[in-house]
Amino acid sequence: MKKKMLFLGFANRAMPVTFTAVVCGVLGMWLALCGRVDAGMICLMMAGVFDMFDGPIARGKKERVPDEKRFGIELDSLADVINFGFVPPVVLYAFGLSQWYFIPIFLLYLLAGITRLAYFNVLAFRAVEGEAAGDYFIGMPITCAAGIFPLFWLIANLLPARFGQILLACVMFVMAILFVSPIHFPKVKKRHYPFMLLYIVVLIIAYVLRR
Repeated sequence: MKKKMLFLGFANRAMPVTFTAVVCGVLGMWLALCGRVDAGMICLMMAGVFDMFDGPIARGKKERVPDEKRFGIELDSLADVINFGFVPPVVLYAFGLSQWYFIPIFLLYLLAGITRLAYFNVLAFRAVEGEAAGDYFIGMPITCAAGIFPLFWLIANLLPARFGQILLACVMFVMAILFVSPIHFPKVKKRHYPFMLLYIVVLIIAYVLRR
């Protein structure tokens, strides 16, 4: 039985949280292109925070029908393409990685991220159909971008401009490889959320203090 909403889609209590994450991502791209790369990175981190909670909120609703679960999976992945697929290349472009030879790295990162999300969806749909889900991810989750790029951007600012740009390009290249690698990454448990939030808070404070 399908439980449809008044507009196109299926009931999903986490939709406002997912949409807020997308707003953060789009705002981050706009701020970065306006010259506020630091604010763009903060928006990327905030998108990661909202993304961290939309899954648990959705799963908190009991007796979800399969269509609700599939719709939530698709919605979350499409949001992730924007927030963690497009935002990092745009922000790094605004930071100075605007030469033509950075374009292949941006494309590799984006294509690897899309592939990673598509593979995740296949496994998630299997779980909806009753197959057991493991306690690990295969390949680095693309959402790791919310914590990795802001950290290395701070480090890059301590280096000469060209070395900082090369560092960020190398980080993006390595992440692209890890997205599609067969390496197992443990899933983050709810008990780890406070530590992740503390990490984000510390980074945001570092961003504020460096101004």
